[in-house]
Amino acid sequence: MSSSVAERIRERALALELLAGTPVVAMLSGGADSTLLVVSLAELGCAVRVVHVAHGLRGAESDADADACRDLAQRLAVPLQIVDGGVADGGNLEARLRDARRAASLAAAGTDAIATGHTLSDRAETVLYRLAASGTPRGLAALPPRDGQWVRPLIDCSRDEVRRELAARGIGWRDDPTNLVAGPARNRIRLDVLPALAQAHPGAERNLARAAAIADDERALLDALADDLIRNDGAVPIDALAAAPTALQRIALRRAAARVGVTLGHDDVEALRTDARRRTLPGAAMAEVRRGSIVFHPPGSGRREEIA
Repeated sequence: MSSSVAERIRERALALELLAGTPVVAMLSGGADSTLLVVSLAELGCAVRVVHVAHGLRGAESDADADACRDLAQRLAVPLQIVDGGVADGGNLEARLRDARRAASLAAAGTDAIATGHTLSDRAETVLYRLAASGTPRGLAALPPRDGQWVRPLIDCSRDEVRRELAARGIGWRDDPTNLVAGPARNRIRLDVLPALAQAHPGAERNLARAAAIADDERALLDALADDLIRNDGAVPIDALAAAPTALQRIALRRAAARVGVTLGHDDVEALRTDARRRTLPGAAMAEVRRGSIVFHPPGSGRREEIA
């Protein structure tokens, strides 16, 4: 029989080195997932600092979210910071809201860990979205338990399990009705795609999340092997690249470009891999061949060269 939700969270937290007294910033929206996150970290004895980013998109309902965060922080005797997360009207709202939350959490955390309430269900949804959006298997390695400063203690528990755990404890939470609007892509996956997959196979959600965990382990291995193809100065020797397996060629080029802030698309990778020569890349970045190696230049390099 599987362990209880609380035990799984404790085991994951220990693996993430979230021990008693460990300073950690926890992001709290007032929803079920982040509520259980903060409760669990407080029970583990972590030195929790809570951040609520108030986007204010739902008027009085948003105010009630902030009030719920205040009540929880007071009950748990943990400090709470409420940050103005308002953004201007315009396109790509979800991405800009994420950027606001990310900036607020980084500002509050300093060098401490930042804990989010991402669950197994979020991981399954992200796998589906990234595979559809990117068309590459790298999208499988979604929402690892640790990603640099970011940690996810609830990643082994489903969204339904989180809600049942809170209900059993008599702990309330806030529901955001916009999560039930089939507009944003992630909502459509949550409301339509995953339920359809669950009808095809009852273990679909958990299997998708498990695939992400396995892919993350394999990504770490492949990244380490690909890094052997990149010199300390960031250049990629063409002869060594050509002798490597195709999968490592692709990863090495992406990682070398990422060192100077360039995100390579699939077509760019294939072009450089099969015909290494001078190319303009997204954001007016540049790739050039110098002394038998591919060298990447950061975004804007192409524009500066044109001006010169």
